[in-house]
Amino acid sequence: MSRAARVTIRTFIAIAAALASAATVAGCSGDDPGPAGAGAQARVVRVVDGDTVILRIDGDDTRVRLLGVDAPESVTPDRPVECWGPQAAAAARRLMPKGADVTVATDPSQGAEDRYGRLLGEVTAGGATETVNVALVREGAAEVFRGDGRGRLQPELRAAEREARDAGRGLWGSCRR
Repeated sequence: MSRAARVTIRTFIAIAAALASAATVAGCSGDDPGPAGAGAQARVVRVVDGDTVILRIDGDDTRVRLLGVDAPESVTPDRPVECWGPQAAAAARRLMPKGADVTVATDPSQGAEDRYGRLLGEVTAGGATETVNVALVREGAAEVFRGDGRGRLQPELRAAEREARDAGRGLWGSCRR
């Protein structure tokens, strides 16, 4: 990752932290993470796979891991392509086409980056009413990555996963789980 990208991510993290602090000062309790807030405007450079996208944020290309989402592998060099991996990547490309304007927000309870240095983000495309994260799970293109289970999107993601599993959508109807 370039130095400029790290600086941009640090700036984004500082903005997210300031928003979280402002919400706390305004009287929001720590039990309710509240809305995602304004987030940062970005443009889709390319979808890497079903749960990773490269976004241009403030002129820098930033690798973003969709928070709370675990899509089957389709491009990891030392791992085989998993069942529904290519379809998950295609669903992500459909929801986040190259050049699309999106909003990316972080969840202060989950940290800003994963262990690979990717920004952990909730991505909303255009005027959509739900995040790409939730849409992928609802379509059965991905399952919930539960992590510590405290993430702001967890309740919505779990409900979307139940809906997809019960309907046999996507990987739930095609892959052994």
